[in-house]
Amino acid sequence: MVNLLNQALRSRDIRKLVEPHLHEVVWDSGVDETSEWVVASFEDETHIQKLTSWLNSKGVSGSTIVILTDSAWSELQQTTWEALLKKSEDYFKQKHMLVVAADRSWVMEYASQQIIRFGRWVNVT
Repeated sequence: MVNLLNQALRSRDIRKLVEPHLHEVVWDSGVDETSEWVVASFEDETHIQKLTSWLNSKGVSGSTIVILTDSAWSELQQTTWEALLKKSEDYFKQKHMLVVAADRSWVMEYASQQIIRFGRWVNVT
């Protein structure tokens, strides 16, 4: 199992452990069977509730440590799933980002068009 929390890992090391393996991710279905993307908008309470419900449906433990990164892998942050859920609007600020479980069991991708997808690696190595 991959441990992305190893203190010896640099940003580029984490990128090498995640990015080349994104093609192995099995994405959950989204709005229909042809797309894995769902709307991730904070424009009103209805959209916020739908996003919150969708995030909660992933069955991730609140204590799961996650790594957040921008598309250039230059801004790495570490937090918990619970903290991400509580302040999701602060994290998803209309810029592309990845959220990766510290054990690289799953990944979530947010795109600047206010859409999001969630997937799991089938064979974690």
